[in-house]
Amino acid sequence: MTTDINIFISHCHTNDEDQKFFNDILMFINPAIKSMDNVKLWSDKQLLTGQHIDSEVENALNDMNLMICLVSPEYLNSNYCIEKELKDALAKRQIGKANIFPIILRKCVWKHTFFGQVLCQPKDGKPLKEWTDKDDALSDVTDALMDVIQYLKKQQISEKKN
Repeated sequence: MTTDINIFISHCHTNDEDQKFFNDILMFINPAIKSMDNVKLWSDKQLLTGQHIDSEVENALNDMNLMICLVSPEYLNSNYCIEKELKDALAKRQIGKANIFPIILRKCVWKHTFFGQVLCQPKDGKPLKEWTDKDDALSDVTDALMDVIQYLKKQQISEKKN
């Protein structure tokens, strides 16, 4: 009995600092995810030259059951991130087909958006940029993500038994 967790990373490309955070987050979560069976991670960084961006993103969104949102001012102002990616994830979440895992990168008005209604990472929604020891924050984020993945796997197993 396989339990597939397909993770989609939603992020905005317009800020260099956010791209560094994206890479730092991957540095921490990739080894943990690779150690788990049937867990796949997708981001638009995997697109190849010549691939149709919108259709590849759409396919990944359709397969996704866990979205990691890298929240920053630019992310919250990105129509594509909010109106396409997050909107699709929220629709799937509403029918129990997806979970959303927000990571606050920098100070922004996230508390006045959907993200203000859910638990965010790092701990207490303190932006990653404000942590003195980013490795501590990223380690905590990774632990929380692994907890969510384990929960989703147990939930899938339970649903398959019923």
